[in-house]
Amino acid sequence: MKRRPLVWSACGVLLCLWVSCGRSSSSEAHAGGSRGAYAAGEPTLPEGMTVRPDVLLVAFTLRQEAESLEEALPRLKQAAEHYGAAAKGASPAGAVVRMGELEWVARKVGYSDVVAHGVLEVAMPESLDYWGREMLVAALARVADGEVSQAERANAGLIVAFSHPRARLKDPEHYREALIQQWARRTRTFISQVQSERAPLELIGCEPPVEVKQQPLSVNEVSLSLAGVSCRLGLAQP
Repeated sequence: MKRRPLVWSACGVLLCLWVSCGRSSSSEAHAGGSRGAYAAGEPTLPEGMTVRPDVLLVAFTLRQEAESLEEALPRLKQAAEHYGAAAKGASPAGAVVRMGELEWVARKVGYSDVVAHGVLEVAMPESLDYWGREMLVAALARVADGEVSQAERANAGLIVAFSHPRARLKDPEHYREALIQQWARRTRTFISQVQSERAPLELIGCEPPVEVKQQPLSVNEVSLSLAGVSCRLGLAQP
């Protein structure tokens, strides 16, 4: 008589192995209320794999009031080039400005806002320690503040805005194979612990992970995990 396969969702049973199945979590400590002079939140460990980030990303927008697109574009170009030059001066390993979407937003009769979106990509050398990386963040924040102040003083219809610098890994796909091997080791360990001699288990119906997700923890750490990895456990066929 044939044995009916016994099937579980691997995404459920592998939770005890800290297999992310597409989710990641931050392990940043946070300050909390306390009766004492100093307090910090409970430390936690990130899921997946933790590596050192190699770039800082700053999103920015340049909004120029103008009567026409032809009038706005040269001003936006000048503002983007000025910001890029200032950021490169504050970044010993170099910085690159990547321009993105351009929007045309009606504002009032005879005038419109032309909005340019971009991202500043700043390299972080491996040799930089935690404090050196935080100094780089501070330098980029100072540059952004300077650009905002200059636009306000000029009073020429230009408004600039910048995000806080965030640490990222430029090529997370480089770690795909290592993450799959980590997932496989944890899965094999789980199978060996729950199967029996009379009911050996195997993975069936596996779907490959879609992407490598990254979650910044600090300027020194990024947590990587596999998104969309999915398998089922069934009785091994004789």
